Amino acid sequence: MVRRFSPRLGATPLAMLILLSACGQSDAPPAQAPKKSPDVISYAPGSPELDSLQLLTASSGPLPVSADLNARIALDESRTSRVGSPVAGRVTQVLADIGQPVRAGQALAYLDAPDLGQARADLLTAQAQRSQKSREMERSRMLFAGDAISRRDFEAAEADAASASAEMERARLRLRNLGGGSGDALALTSSVSGYVIDRQINPGQQIAAGQSPLYTVSDPRHLWINVDVPEDSVGRVRVGERIEFDVPAYPGRRFNGTITQIGLAVDPATRRVQVRAQADNPDLALKPEMYARARLVTDDGRRAIKVPNAALFESGMQNYVFRVEALGRFRRVPVEVGERGDSWSFVTSGLKNGDRIVGEGALLLNAQLSGD
Repeated sequence: MVRRFSPRLGATPLAMLILLSACGQSDAPPAQAPKKSPDVISYAPGSPELDSLQLLTASSGPLPVSADLNARIALDESRTSRVGSPVAGRVTQVLADIGQPVRAGQALAYLDAPDLGQARADLLTAQAQRSQKSREMERSRMLFAGDAISRRDFEAAEADAASASAEMERARLRLRNLGGGSGDALALTSSVSGYVIDRQINPGQQIAAGQSPLYTVSDPRHLWINVDVPEDSVGRVRVGERIEFDVPAYPGRRFNGTITQIGLAVDPATRRVQVRAQADNPDLALKPEMYARARLVTDDGRRAIKVPNAALFESGMQNYVFRVEALGRFRRVPVEVGERGDSWSFVTSGLKNGDRIVGEGALLLNAQLSGD
């Protein structure tokens, strides 16, 4: 017998609303479960599971030489000057600081260098001796022409004049190598134009002869990328080929460079060969000594599909991805992985250019497909 509900006299409106709401909820249709076959899973349109899936279009490109490789950003040494002091002295002026642009030959700092004054005095002395020996040689020439002195005395005067000229040239070159200047003031200058990368000098500091580097000047708009390549992959590396790399400071941003040099020896400890590439850095985003992850790209005819690692999952010894067959319908397909990196991998078979695949959410699909 069906018992009907008859509200008692005095029932509150709130109680009646709660009861009616509960009755309405019990009449709502249940969510539809996904349809499954051995390798296919389908969802009805509007299923909440579809909102958690990231769909990507597979794109074919050259297969990288290897997986992501350790790399380090360095100064371009062909555009770098490390400035030192050829003599001892005391810093009297500091004219350039870190980050400041400078020109080649511009004074970066001045030193009070007694050796510079000594070099200038040596040049003046050598000039005076040369002048004296030249006059003595001319007198000897005249006396020899008049048979007043012997040939031996004339030749001795010529040798003294030549020796004085050589000593004056030596003193002149030494003064030039010390930088010249006025008095005992020695100017420290850079041989290249660029920016001050490092400064290891302060006013009043005592500098020893040969102490270096006091300044490092380079052009950071052009940098080197040093990449350690496994010996079994170095055979595919070519000068002039392109590399891609990224740095932790700029997630998601890709930088490019060009290989300029390949090492001639294998490191016996790491079994790797150092490869150098050059990269432009117009916005100065890259900094020397940053660590990077690099991929060597050579177009030798080997092609692959680049997919995020989130799209790949394993079952036994086989790698799989989910390919989109229709709206809400996904097929699990086996693939071969040529190279695997930290964030991306390269599939060499199982997908074709233009296929739609699942990125984030592939593991969830596989769990639901494999569940009872």
